[in-house]
Amino acid sequence: MAKKSKKPISKPKKKGSSKKKSRNIITRLIVIIFVLIFAAFFVLKFTRNASPKNKKHTQKTEIVKEQTKKDKMEKKDSKEEKKDKEEKKDRKDKKDKKKKKAAETKVVERSISGIWMSTTGGAVLTMKDKEYRLDFMGVDSDEPIIGKYSVDGDLITFVNKKDPCKDVKGLYEVKFNKNENEIGFKLKSDECTKRKATLPTEWEWLDTEE
Repeated sequence: MAKKSKKPISKPKKKGSSKKKSRNIITRLIVIIFVLIFAAFFVLKFTRNASPKNKKHTQKTEIVKEQTKKDKMEKKDSKEEKKDKEEKKDRKDKKDKKKKKAAETKVVERSISGIWMSTTGGAVLTMKDKEYRLDFMGVDSDEPIIGKYSVDGDLITFVNKKDPCKDVKGLYEVKFNKNENEIGFKLKSDECTKRKATLPTEWEWLDTEE
């Protein structure tokens, strides 16, 4: 009697392994789709940037930026140039004023030099080499006032060497009358009572001081 051959017993398939394979396939498909979408987006963007229309727009933008930058530079240069011109003009004006004042100072110094008699009487003013002397006439006349003076344009500063009012400054403005033989002193500021009571009047020219 012949022996029956034994059939290999097949193992039952596990349900879990098939599900795992399905999940892996789906995951791969999702990754592939995402990669394709990303690649398509990148290619589309690159194509747009490389298009002639976009290039023209970029070039136009660059031109506008350059022109704006140039305009700003020109505006800045214009402001600096205007400022330089104004500064040069101010320096020139100051220089001209200084020259004019110096010339005026020389004229005043030359014009006031000499001996002057007060038109109201009672005093004689002698001015020479930036020194002055006020003499008072009369039997009971006061002691003369002696000091120095300095001229700045049409302004004169008197300073006494001794009392009364030693070292006290008095500022006066010189007024030249139409009559060339007369001058006047207009009080600006002076704390010396005797001097400011005498100088602010008209003075008639007597003679030059040799």
